Amino acid sequence: MSLDQLKSQVTHLAPQEQRELIAYMHSLQTERDDGFKRQLAQKIDDSDPVHWVELNQLRQRLSE
Repeated sequence: MSLDQLKSQVTHLAPQEQRELIAYMHSLQTERDDGFKRQLAQKIDDSDPVHWVELNQLRQRLSE
């Protein structure tokens, strides 16, 4: 299947299916990115509350 055919098929997916596909493709891309993995691990391991984000702030950021 060509890239153009894939793009055409994606336009016919339901919005939730498109989001799932985007998440899957993003995971494939970041899976190979060692720099991203290191940066994410540092953020996860950061125990300084100054760097934390309130859940409601995160929700607001994600909805923008």
